[in-house]
Amino acid sequence: MYLVKFFHRAPGDDDRELMLIPGSNPTVMGIRMNWEGEPGSDQYLREEFPDIAEAAAAFRRHIAELVATGYVETHHTQHSLRNLLPDPQAKPDWQKGLDELMMLALSAPLAEQAKQLAALRGTPAEHEPLYLWLAAHHGNAAGQDAAQTARFAEQARDVLVARRAAGQVHYAWSIYENDLEGRILELLSDAYLQADNPDAALKTIEHLCRIAPNHERILKRAEILCGYFSERREEAFDDAYQWSRFGGYEDIMAFPGYAEYEAQRRTGTSAKGWRWKVGTPASEADVSAAEQALGVRLPDDYRNFLLTRGETELLVRLPESSSELRFYAPGDLATQQRNVMDFIAHSEDEIEEACAYFRKQYGVSLRHLVPVAEPTLLSRCLLLHVEPGERYGQCFQWDHDGAWELEQPQPGFDVALQALTDGIERRDAAQLAFFDL
Repeated sequence: MYLVKFFHRAPGDDDRELMLIPGSNPTVMGIRMNWEGEPGSDQYLREEFPDIAEAAAAFRRHIAELVATGYVETHHTQHSLRNLLPDPQAKPDWQKGLDELMMLALSAPLAEQAKQLAALRGTPAEHEPLYLWLAAHHGNAAGQDAAQTARFAEQARDVLVARRAAGQVHYAWSIYENDLEGRILELLSDAYLQADNPDAALKTIEHLCRIAPNHERILKRAEILCGYFSERREEAFDDAYQWSRFGGYEDIMAFPGYAEYEAQRRTGTSAKGWRWKVGTPASEADVSAAEQALGVRLPDDYRNFLLTRGETELLVRLPESSSELRFYAPGDLATQQRNVMDFIAHSEDEIEEACAYFRKQYGVSLRHLVPVAEPTLLSRCLLLHVEPGERYGQCFQWDHDGAWELEQPQPGFDVALQALTDGIERRDAAQLAFFDL
């Protein structure tokens, strides 16, 4: 996380960036803007501190020194910015207040945070996702009502999603949107758990593990599964087996049944090597809405999969490695299709060229290739061809490293699934390669 402020002093040939970097070695840095000297010599300040409270105090002190010498803090927030011209505008007071609240959340007692939260009520700040998240964070740290904490976090999540959908901006200082969203969802999952709602806690952390997985989030999911969902405990064992070398899984590995699970994985006695995760079957209305968004009827075998399994995962569990093939919900199909198209072609001319190539090389319509599943943490997917005609319903594997290539063609969705699962059982190198195994 980089927390940065930019300062302008007319005529603009000596503007400044001031950066606070939290972490194990909190640091304050100062950078000269519009620098024309030796590369790398634009940094005029670098101070490291033993704790974030000292770093935040120094950061405030350097802000005051800049203002005292005629600098005005501007509205810019992008930490990699190097030029404020042509028209830097002053940052509004409510945004400065929200910046201060962020620093207090990192470095100050709860009482000081509470005063700043109160001071920002009635200003535009109280409607921002950052404010709502910090209000939830404060409530959680202060041991306040978990349901109220969850409501603040839900508001933060919902405002962020709504503004994204409407193309409206939000103010979160220099915190990246996906970083803020991840922190909101982590806190929301914790609040749900404290409010005795493990179902909502699991749903939230599973969503976060899909959109932005990391070690801490996968561990949190495994802990919830082990503690509240005994019928899915093996999924937590999967995670412990794969990630315990990074630490934190000791309690899960102490559960009855883990030792037996580990022995089976190590010896490969679970010969099949795969199983289905419990999914969320789609409704007929969900599938119809997806078809309307795509402008086609989906093949019957894939429709049946959505109605019976829906959004789910094929879990691949081999003695030395693991992977998951995540199948999208119907409502995600149109978005995933646009994502792949945008990756393959970046302009209308390139789209037309790519469409002609795919038609000539593979006999398919590029505009009718729909991603239906992706292996975890890999830029690959399973594509379903939905253009009516001779090749309707065919499936292909696709990898971003060969964006204009289609591999492992199969005549239908069910056949493609069978080829994958049979290949896993046989330990077929071609099929395992799709999972990078």
